[in-house]
Amino acid sequence: MKRIMTLSTVMALIVLLISATGVTYAATPTFTTLQPGQFREINQTLPINIVFVGYEQGTGPRDINESAFRFWLPQTYHSVNRIPNDVYGLNSPTGLAFNYSYNLVYANAAFENAFFGYMNSIAQAQPRTILQEWYNTQHARSLSVGQNYEIDATSTEKWLGNNAPSLLGIDTTQYTVFFVNWYGRPDFKFHVYTKLNEPDVDTGLNRGLNDGRKMIAWGGTSADDPEGGLGTLRRVWFYDLSAGPEYFSDNWNVDDADVNLDGFLDYRMPPVWEYGNQSGYRPFINLSQDLGWVSRFVAIDLLFTTSPLYKAAISPPKLPSNIQLDINLYQGDPTVDGKAFLNQEHILSKLRPLQPLNSFSAEVKEIRFSGTAANVYLSWLRGESSFGNRLKLPAFADLFLYHNDHLLQFLTGDADYEVPIFAYNTTTADRGFSSFADDNWANGTQSFVFVFDDPFLRSAAGFGLSTSVIHEVGHHLGMSHPHDGFDSESNLDFSPFYFFDFAWSGDESNTVMSYLYNNDDFSQFDRDNMNRYLTATYINEANKVLAKIVASPKANDVAAQLSAADQQATTALTIYQTMDYSSALFYAKDAYQKVSSAAAQINIPFEREAWPADYKAHGANYMFTDDFTRRRLP
Repeated sequence: MKRIMTLSTVMALIVLLISATGVTYAATPTFTTLQPGQFREINQTLPINIVFVGYEQGTGPRDINESAFRFWLPQTYHSVNRIPNDVYGLNSPTGLAFNYSYNLVYANAAFENAFFGYMNSIAQAQPRTILQEWYNTQHARSLSVGQNYEIDATSTEKWLGNNAPSLLGIDTTQYTVFFVNWYGRPDFKFHVYTKLNEPDVDTGLNRGLNDGRKMIAWGGTSADDPEGGLGTLRRVWFYDLSAGPEYFSDNWNVDDADVNLDGFLDYRMPPVWEYGNQSGYRPFINLSQDLGWVSRFVAIDLLFTTSPLYKAAISPPKLPSNIQLDINLYQGDPTVDGKAFLNQEHILSKLRPLQPLNSFSAEVKEIRFSGTAANVYLSWLRGESSFGNRLKLPAFADLFLYHNDHLLQFLTGDADYEVPIFAYNTTTADRGFSSFADDNWANGTQSFVFVFDDPFLRSAAGFGLSTSVIHEVGHHLGMSHPHDGFDSESNLDFSPFYFFDFAWSGDESNTVMSYLYNNDDFSQFDRDNMNRYLTATYINEANKVLAKIVASPKANDVAAQLSAADQQATTALTIYQTMDYSSALFYAKDAYQKVSSAAAQINIPFEREAWPADYKAHGANYMFTDDFTRRRLP
């Protein structure tokens, strides 16, 4: 007769065996910050200073109606990974959340006199820009621009950042917007801002000299920016509607609702002197609302606390400490060596400050532009699929499909993580129309980087390959443009078209992710955002691994390591609240590494994600390709 063991019998036997062998399982630590198997959202109350310089409270057309302005300021923000969230409809939070605390300040006369006196002292008389000339032909304009002056943008940013603490009591290590209006003062000069100290590393072209790169806003310069660092930490962005008019925000045009002729109204902020003018393409009667929108959708959504394009967790759960750029160079122009326009050390020097706790290296491999690789590329240019629209993907996916099929020919396997970069040096006849950081056409995981160069692009816009590589690898690591982003309270992913045309102003900040391309560095805002992304990433990836550890009978063997990891995580989040994000990241990564080492010690499988993930068709989405001709210099 078969004997059936009851549950009580089994438990008694287990106790007996444990007692006989002397083995006991100690309880794992009680965690303060780490949460095994849980997803943690890091919440921070973030102070934001908004300083009005040359504006007063009141009801006039150029006065600030504070209630109308405050109405548009967001109270909260929950960051998302934009492509998984928006393109694929996946719920993809980053683990970062903010409550905003606003400090509105109206600069006093002493500050304004000192500031505009400084502006006068550094202003250089120059001919009117072509945009100012275009503005002077507008039928609805309120005045004509006279003598123009150019003012160095970074010097202005530095003056505001350094003098607001003593003269206004503003802590400019906190995020600070300066809304500037010089117009109406007796010392007013028509002016634009310039950044002229960073020509293209490959071609020597100084794009900052071009009229299309003269600006009305600027900020985000880091303390140690090699070409003009502020010398000390500041988090400042200024926006001056008394400057310009300019090209990038199209505010030179006050006659036409649809500047880009796409059939939709392009909502733009006119020069400040136009407020009160009801004869333009729209009535210019809502300055307070317009500045509220700039605060919300540009300063906050796109610069200060922007959402990442891709997940910062590349190839989890075993996150990399060394990242290699595998640059595969198609030599498609027999008359030009593409390597002459690919400065590896420059690229690496600009990427390292974005993730200073990781090491970066690069390898360049030359590839003949022939056979199937060339045929796929040429078909891609024509919009024709070489794969019969495989998996119902559009022809635009063909470069991804080809290189994914041949991936082992391109990766070298000598780094924790390799960024596969495919650089095309072609003739003008075979020129690519954009550079882009592709996803895997499945679930929004970043995949390959594609960059293009040719004689036309070098001569017309001064581009080699280096700036494009920095920009697109920035995307691959998670960075968004400063002109497209996510607004949390409206759950809206937006680009600078139609109603949000004014969002182009976000590009007037000191970042290589801008389309101004007058700078190859990542801004202080970029660094803050990346440090926050990675802090949340390390905490939450540690939580995933920790769940496997505490479920193991060997968890007691690593109890001390887990307790130390939890202490580091606690320190990370404590420091995070002080806005010292780089130090917070250091402790968060150390917590993750301690959990990782504990998992390895007790033989818990801990591998990198196999990528790219399985295919899943989705429609064509060109929002995140970078067309260097789309914002062509006038």
